[in-house]
Amino acid sequence: MSQVLELINEYSAELVLISLAVALVSIIVVIVNYVRTTKLLKKYKKLMRGADSKSLESMLLNHLDTVQQGMNRMAAIEDELKNQSARMKNCVQHIGIVRYNAFDNMGGDQSFSIAMLDDRGDGFVITSLYGRNTSTTFAKPVKARQSTYPLTDEEKEAIERSYRPKT
Repeated sequence: MSQVLELINEYSAELVLISLAVALVSIIVVIVNYVRTTKLLKKYKKLMRGADSKSLESMLLNHLDTVQQGMNRMAAIEDELKNQSARMKNCVQHIGIVRYNAFDNMGGDQSFSIAMLDDRGDGFVITSLYGRNTSTTFAKPVKARQSTYPLTDEEKEAIERSYRPKT
């Protein structure tokens, strides 16, 4: 034991320096760990914001349920959109009108033909002929932009106008 004491006495300055170096390294490690722990606590508090003492697992499961409900709702909306798009093909989408003077002695282009067709070219053409004493209206069915009844030039033009790009 005396040899150890002699050794300590002989190298006491070096032992003090080594102890100070170890203490300094320990202080640096504590400071670094404190900074890291502080950052981690901030992230944890941000993550647990509004948790009301719930577990993280229950929060995640709740969020997953919410996301799944949103996905289900989105799928239902997409299905409804497809259904509405299919139904829209049957709606009147193309309208063409031609005004003209049916009789030479009448003025003002009071007669007209109007074509109302869906996306497939199905629908009808209404023609109104205005005369001095009478007005007559005709309706003709149209299938694929054609009719089983004879079409006048004005009715054909109304059908063609209904499919022209709108500018």
